[in-house]
Amino acid sequence: MTESPCLNLETIQLAYDGRKAGRLSKWVTTAFRGKVPGGWLLVTCGNDGLSGIAFYPDPKHEWDGGSLG
Repeated sequence: MTESPCLNLETIQLAYDGRKAGRLSKWVTTAFRGKVPGGWLLVTCGNDGLSGIAFYPDPKHEWDGGSLG
């Protein structure tokens, strides 16, 4: 059986409403992204058990991991 490659996650900085600190930073303590075919897998982990996962389509992987703002 062939081993699957590891998903290398890197920490990203999320902004809420164009600001680096705000309501989002009170709930989300850590955010990561991992390069997957066709885009990015986003994982958030919160301090109150709140977490999430999403797919961000970006076929050329041009997103630098930052937020607008």
